[in-house]
Amino acid sequence: MEELLAYLDKNVGGDNYKVFDWEELNAVSEDARAQIGTLKTNGYAVVKYSDEREVCLCLTANGRAAAQRARQTREAEEAAGHTAPQAAAKPSLWQRARTAVTAAIAGLFGGVIGGAVIYLILSVAA
Repeated sequence: MEELLAYLDKNVGGDNYKVFDWEELNAVSEDARAQIGTLKTNGYAVVKYSDEREVCLCLTANGRAAAQRARQTREAEEAAGHTAPQAAAKPSLWQRARTAVTAAIAGLFGGVIGGAVIYLILSVAA
């Protein structure tokens, strides 16, 4: 969908509507009709009309921003030499144990407070 969004951003000027032939858009993306529907649903494009031969649309500010982010991401990847993203490092045993102890203490504290609140409610109601 990024290719289609970039193509639309490049070819639609400002807040103006532009008419595209479906054949032209299908040359950019094989699933152009569905992708235009997705862009419309997500608020990236406004479709004025669509028929079997053509579609008239404009991009919203969100659509232009998404196209710009995709372009920047693509340029950054090209500048980095297409390096694959590295997997996140697994936390050490100490970090995992510290997290578990913190969660246990927080749960214990929450249980004590919750029990006190329930006791107060029941004692007042009786």
